[in-house]
Amino acid sequence: MLIPAQDLQDLSMGVFTPSTLDRDFPSTDVTPSIPQLLDNVDPLPPAIPETIDPTSYSESDYRWLMNVLDELIKFIHRDENLNIPDLEESDYDWAHALLVELVSAVGENEAHPLRPLMEFVCQLIDNYEDKYVPELTELYPELAEETSIEITDGNSNLPGYVSELSNRELAAHAFFSIGYLLGKANLLNNALDAYDKAIQLKPDFVEAINNKGEVYRKLEKHDQAIVELGKAIELEPDFAELYCNRGCLKGIFGEFVEAINDFDKAIELDPKNAKAYYYNGIVKNRLGEYQAAIVDFDKAVKLGFNSVDVYWYRALAKTLLGQHYDAISDFDKVILVKPDCVKAYNYRGNLRQELGQHNDARTDYTEAIRINPEYAEAYNSRGNLRGSCSQYQDALKDCNEAIRLKQDYAEAYANSGMAKAGLDRIDEAKSDLQIALELAEQQNNTDLKAFVENQLKQLKQNSRKPRCGGQWKGKVKIAEDFDELPDSFMAIVDEEIE
Repeated sequence: MLIPAQDLQDLSMGVFTPSTLDRDFPSTDVTPSIPQLLDNVDPLPPAIPETIDPTSYSESDYRWLMNVLDELIKFIHRDENLNIPDLEESDYDWAHALLVELVSAVGENEAHPLRPLMEFVCQLIDNYEDKYVPELTELYPELAEETSIEITDGNSNLPGYVSELSNRELAAHAFFSIGYLLGKANLLNNALDAYDKAIQLKPDFVEAINNKGEVYRKLEKHDQAIVELGKAIELEPDFAELYCNRGCLKGIFGEFVEAINDFDKAIELDPKNAKAYYYNGIVKNRLGEYQAAIVDFDKAVKLGFNSVDVYWYRALAKTLLGQHYDAISDFDKVILVKPDCVKAYNYRGNLRQELGQHNDARTDYTEAIRINPEYAEAYNSRGNLRGSCSQYQDALKDCNEAIRLKQDYAEAYANSGMAKAGLDRIDEAKSDLQIALELAEQQNNTDLKAFVENQLKQLKQNSRKPRCGGQWKGKVKIAEDFDELPDSFMAIVDEEIE
């Protein structure tokens, strides 16, 4: 069974996509070609939709593709030097049947990922027919005398650039296209086989080396992934995107300073590389360099990187720096693009609460709960707000719901304890605060631990509600959003802000 005839766009940073074969490197064509790295972000509306979901391919489609890979490997290994052999008579039927399927699927779509495979098979058949199938004019010489026939080189159905490529190069691009699709399907060992053959046939195949590094990244073979990217950079030391890719690999594996060095090099080579600024900002956020991260995010936006992600992470950095109004503006942009992003509502509500905009904050928390009734953090935030406004009974209801949804929710126990203290239910308050203290210790939440210890001390001393009153103020641990780099950092798939 043949993979459907659809255009596969890769909205990712880390992987080269097969399309029109172009010997110029890097390409500046509008139509994406093999040497290009496609953007990994959806711009603010209108978004660019991905035209195909690789998961829509059936298991039989990929079995078919792996069988094709096996047959091609056997075919080229007839020559120990990997010089592409001619088709033999026994090969012709197989090659012709394969070509029929490929033509049916790929058609005239030059951006189809299997087009290089189709062109290689077509060239093999064309060479075979040139060698073994006599021209019509040879069989009937009188036809040549009656009609002047223009002789063209090769198959007129092939694009012009195919005639510029050797059989080895055509084969390399065919293996590359197979490796790309198998890699998208996470058939990683098979993808490695395909990329290895592409590189053996064309040792300077930078795109294949880059993608091989990405496969190693998926296999969590960090050292081998870095080595492959290093090889690609040796071949193309002035190609900024390769430094971006290696920087992403280093970032994923916690080598943040080295990652920044690679992103800085990408920016040096291409000062308008908006993605490099964005990735630099992500790593600097991870290092706690929030102001420097904001500078990079600003530059990325100025250069046209209008991804929802850049506003999200800039908003978090601004929140940690106390730039509440600017952070709210960025959360507004996130919500405009992703109106179901409950975390954005929750964080914006926290900022509004800090600014004393209690009605607006309550609206944000309630909207987050409406969108996702299982989102414990919004109940805790609304309970916190209600407790700070002395609405202890309503606060307790929200805290109880947060605890029901998230049983180890230390902050919710703390807020519940404070609400019960406000209702003069002192013994119950002590019990909740004690649970909060134990959870805070387990979770290494030192700020919450100190707050709870202080409240318990006051309750034990006075046997009444704490004099300081109020709720736990450290209700949002924004920095935890930087503990792991987003999926979009390596950009196999766009990051979803849950």
